[in-house]
Amino acid sequence: MNNGSELALILEGGKTAHENHSADLRKQIERIGLLEMSAIAAPAFAAAIGSACAVVFYTANHSLITAGIEDLAIILAWFFAAVLLSVMVPGFSWLRQYTHTLGLAEQKLDYEAPYVHENARSRLLTQSSQLCRIAAIAAIAASYGALVVGGFAFIEIMR
Repeated sequence: MNNGSELALILEGGKTAHENHSADLRKQIERIGLLEMSAIAAPAFAAAIGSACAVVFYTANHSLITAGIEDLAIILAWFFAAVLLSVMVPGFSWLRQYTHTLGLAEQKLDYEAPYVHENARSRLLTQSSQLCRIAAIAAIAASYGALVVGGFAFIEIMR
């Protein structure tokens, strides 16, 4: 009888672990869809805002600014770099979530504690996920840096 109750506990533990793993996988798949939508919308939004700002700045101030078009081109290049880097972030985030979800899906489920086991492919996908996270963080930091440099360059030509 004791062996039967131990087996029942093992099976129950495995069943609970498998259900938790499946629920986590469903949540991750939902997140992919949300990040995918922002990855698609971000470039269009950034391009529209960037274009509008460049046109407004040029038409409103071109006769007041003593700096040449080269100085304006440098500023716009820094702002373009900031926009480009910020547009890359949702893509990196989506790719991170996608590889993380694939890593979860590749894990082996069984009835031996801890019931959910990593394998070589799931570890590789998890590491890829971490690289995408680092790339997203770097892109955010670089975007802020480019925005600050472009802002200071803009202030400099407005003097």
